[in-house]
Amino acid sequence: QNPTRCVVITTAPSQFHSHSTMFALSSPACSFAVGTRVPAKRVVPVKATATPVSAALKAGDKIRVKESVVVYHVPKTKGAATELLGMEGEVASRADDLNGVYISANLEVRIKLLVPDDPKEKTFLTHVKEDEVELI
Repeated sequence: QNPTRCVVITTAPSQFHSHSTMFALSSPACSFAVGTRVPAKRVVPVKATATPVSAALKAGDKIRVKESVVVYHVPKTKGAATELLGMEGEVASRADDLNGVYISANLEVRIKLLVPDDPKEKTFLTHVKEDEVELI
């Protein structure tokens, strides 16, 4: 065994404690006692200083899918492939917009579409590229 190794077990913050707990198992190399409670590192949000978002599609716009897009997460289809070509819906939000600042996103438009053949007219969300949909 390596006497300079320090083994630490970390527990995540819970609903009762706002900090995580670290426990040293046992080693002379550890600079803290066995069972010592160490406060978690604070994560400080960083302000983005990138360019503002300028997009053709905004949340609430009515759209139609104009490219062949296949998804597998449509409710009531049990994971079967569903073609979205020609379906109409609306833009739910933008994935490339973080509080008004542009961030990179592969599928930047989050759209809400009706579940096919559903009498209750339930909807589902999916992400698509901006050039795969058109404004109606």
